[in-house]
Amino acid sequence: MDGAIPGPVRDTGVRAVLELGVGTGNGAARLAREGYSVTAIDLSSEAIELARARFGSMVTFVVADMTQRLPFPDAGFDAVMSNVALHMFPDSVTRAVFAEVARLVRPGGLFAFHVNSLEDRPLRARWRPAREVEPDYVAEESGQTVHFFSAAYLGELLAGWQDVHLAPVAIPHRETGEPYKHVWRGIARR
Repeated sequence: MDGAIPGPVRDTGVRAVLELGVGTGNGAARLAREGYSVTAIDLSSEAIELARARFGSMVTFVVADMTQRLPFPDAGFDAVMSNVALHMFPDSVTRAVFAEVARLVRPGGLFAFHVNSLEDRPLRARWRPAREVEPDYVAEESGQTVHFFSAAYLGELLAGWQDVHLAPVAIPHRETGEPYKHVWRGIARR
């Protein structure tokens, strides 16, 4: 999910999209160019400033903390998207974020996301040593925290959603072609 709406989503009447963890806005801008009405959030005011400067005429950018109740109405979006931005939180916060997404998506709407796969953990550990804080949630020496998701855990987080589709994706290293990262690509209907 590089900012493009996944193929199966295009035919579902999605118009209003919320992107979580937008960074500097490249993905949100791609969505807007495809004709979607996009609201995008990030905790970093610096990232949002850059995004607004580049794409502010196309996208509504908001500084917001996805771990808190977001300033949007219940069922206010046709789809919520997140590209590897849900991986920084312990279990209790992760569950709260997924519940907040459920509040924001209209009935029949979609949640499309990428999250770190449990299979990514040994790959990442090769170049970023970490200590386990809680099951499948680690703190790296740099201070970065990372949550790794299993299919069973995602099933728990998406209980109550319909048409849940999870696909494992191996991302190869640009130069060697060896697996560099493993993620889950998920799409679920509210």
